[in-house]
Amino acid sequence: MNTRILSLTCFIIFTCNQMAFAQDQFKVLLFTVQDTWHYECIPTAVAAFHQMATEHQFKFDWTQSPEDLALKLPSYDVVVFLNADADVLTEDQLDVLKTHLHNGKGFVGVHSTSDSKIRNLWFDNLVGGVFKDHPQFQAAVLTNHDVDFPSNMHLPEKWLWSEEWYNFEFLKSEHIKVLLSVDENTYDYQKGYDEIPLLGMGKNHPIAWYQFYEGGRSFYTTLGHKPEAFHNQTYLDHLFGGIYWAANGEKK
Repeated sequence: MNTRILSLTCFIIFTCNQMAFAQDQFKVLLFTVQDTWHYECIPTAVAAFHQMATEHQFKFDWTQSPEDLALKLPSYDVVVFLNADADVLTEDQLDVLKTHLHNGKGFVGVHSTSDSKIRNLWFDNLVGGVFKDHPQFQAAVLTNHDVDFPSNMHLPEKWLWSEEWYNFEFLKSEHIKVLLSVDENTYDYQKGYDEIPLLGMGKNHPIAWYQFYEGGRSFYTTLGHKPEAFHNQTYLDHLFGGIYWAANGEKK
């Protein structure tokens, strides 16, 4: 009996010590907004973030409330806008986001974060470009431009992926560092949702990028339109790599 008690005591002490040493490496706040096109993604994405946080051991929280976002953000290292933009934020709430960047922290934008309906120059520049239009959902070939960047380390030089291939305007070409681009020769970039053909973007068509912005770090990827993306480990590793850099990247 004494041996069993001693073994149990040792196990409890060991477990408590392990928990004491288990510390979150950084803190991530996920912000989502219900919309017509991407609401089905939210439950799947949130579940994927929970799993990602468990695997990589970072603190994770999720909110759909702009008030909650502004209240919690000062305690977090990275904010992820997933299919969310600044349209729902008041000026005071936007100021909290500005302070977050000015304090050297990270921002990650996913998919339709670039699709703001209200033009806000500061937020447009934070994302790095503004959504213009996209053709119908199709498979295409991506080019990996930086195998040393955390979001791209696991990706091949060429990667086949199915997506809404966003076209952009007001692109900060001189400031953003392109990570992925799509080859318009590998899909029908003119195929829109009516008879008027789209123009595409030509040879240089960025899909994911990063930049240093007003003291902080900004990573943006257009990938992630369908819920199925959040079941794909290659995509999730791409997303986590961007979050990791936004949390731990160098400061400029």
